[in-house]
Amino acid sequence: MNATEARTRLLAQHQHLRAHLDACIRLAHQLRSDELAGPALDMALDRLRNDFATHNQAETAIVRQLLHGPSAWSSLLVDRMLEEHIAEHAAFWELLTGTRTEVAGRIEELADELDAHMAAEERTFLSPVTLHDDVIRDRNREELAD
Repeated sequence: MNATEARTRLLAQHQHLRAHLDACIRLAHQLRSDELAGPALDMALDRLRNDFATHNQAETAIVRQLLHGPSAWSSLLVDRMLEEHIAEHAAFWELLTGTRTEVAGRIEELADELDAHMAAEERTFLSPVTLHDDVIRDRNREELAD
């Protein structure tokens, strides 16, 4: 997979997660006035959890593979990504853990935090300036030449 394909795939997953979050927020609001929304919210939360886990694994593997190279630049970038992801993803899982009512009570906080996290990734690791085959190749060449 090249950098452009990786960016496209990971950005599509971000959009998918945002859509899941929107559905969960809508169902959490509905749950306040209609207990019948509970099973639908459970299903939506399960999809969100599964897709979030799948995305985290894919993103780490793809970005690590693409950015890993012989230069200090690539090592620093991969190390930073892993360090940030471990802490942030643990915090997201904490917000996603609990009963339907507990998670529904904090779903908007989760949505805000996760959206900010994905937006930051889109500006840094998933930016076309960073995650671009020519940029990665050139950066590694520059580092090796020094």
